[in-house]
Formats: sequence, structure tokens, C-alpha cells
Amino acid sequence: MSRKPAAVLWDMDGTILDTEEYYNDSARGILHAHDVAWTDEIELALNGGSLPDMAQVLIDAGAELTVDEIVRRFILDVSARLRGKLPWKPGAESMLRGLRAEGTPTALVTMSPRVLAEMVVSAMSFDAFDIVVTADDVERAKPAPDAYELAAAKLGVDIRECIAVEDSRPGIAAAVASGARVVGVPLEHLVLEDYEFTRWDGLAGRTVQQMFRV
Repeated sequence: MSRKPAAVLWDMDGTILDTEEYYNDSARGILHAHDVAWTDEIELALNGGSLPDMAQVLIDAGAELTVDEIVRRFILDVSARLRGKLPWKPGAESMLRGLRAEGTPTALVTMSPRVLAEMVVSAMSFDAFDIVVTADDVERAKPAPDAYELAAAKLGVDIRECIAVEDSRPGIAAAVASGARVVGVPLEHLVLEDYEFTRWDGLAGRTVQQMFRV
């Protein structure tokens, strides 16, 4: 039986938009400039983190820069690519449009900085979100539940009656910890047996009614 949520709360990078490769390309360039080899372990460590957390991964790998310098580079590189066509993940736009048609409140809950989140939202051709919560709005990044709790509070709804849509280990951990019902569209290599959530292979072909049955 469908149970319409009070709101659907969306992660951005890797869930709505296929931007993770943008960050990986930026990170590869930074590491190459410091003669540090790219590895699968570095790529996995970057997945789902806040920009300062991602910067620290590169510093730990050998990049001789400060966290702030790397964060600025990420923002410059990714914003330049976002000025073109948005790289929607398959099924994400149609699901968002379907939720809006149903009158379901929605929030963007991202650990990207507000400057990037607002660039994305303004580039969308429809009013996709009621509110936007970014890394700039919380002291603790995902996997802490703060951003999801803040989104529910701003919408005036019970987080336990919300559905969160995520793709990464930190994001799924944050959403589960918040008390939301969680749809995970994770990368295939992620092992997430320690979290209870509904795992989908992706959003393509999924319907709003399937979302409501989570």
C-alpha cells in the first residue's frame, strides 16, 4: 500500500546529477600536478564527502595544498562544467516532476556549497525544490544527520514521515540516522549491509507510486 511521504529529500551529486566524475576529474588534475597517482581507493574515499573532506583525502594522498585551496579548485572546475547542460541521472528529472505534479514537498540536501547548489537549481527548467540545504548550513557534514534534520524542520514536517534519496555511504548513513525512510541508488561496488534502506539499481523506469511504497 502506498504511504505518501510528508516530503522527499534529495541528495544532489551522484543521485540527481551525474557530477561525481566532474569532481574526480578535478581531483585527478590536482594529484597529477603533485605527482600523485590516482587509485581506486582515492576514488572511493572521495565518494559522498563534503568538499573539505574530499580536499583532505587529496592532502593525505600527497597534494601539497591547503583544504581551502583545493575546495576553491573544486568549485571553479565543477562550476565551469555546470554552465552547460545539466548532467541528469537517468530517471531523476521525471521522478522530480512527478513528485511536483503530486504536490509532494521536496528539498535538495547536499554537501556541495550553496554557490554550486544554487547554480544547479537555477539551471533547472522547473521549480524542483521547496528548499535547499547545503554544506554551508550545517556544522556537521554527512554522515551526520544534521542536514536532513534541518531540511525537515525547514519544511515543517516530521523527518520520520519523509523519504530521502541517496547514493553514497555517507549520505545513506546520514539519511538512516535522521529517521527518514531511505531509497539508496548506490554505486555497485559499495557494500552497505550495515544500513537498512530500500536499494534500487537506479531511478530510470521508477514511478512516484513506487517511491511512495518505500
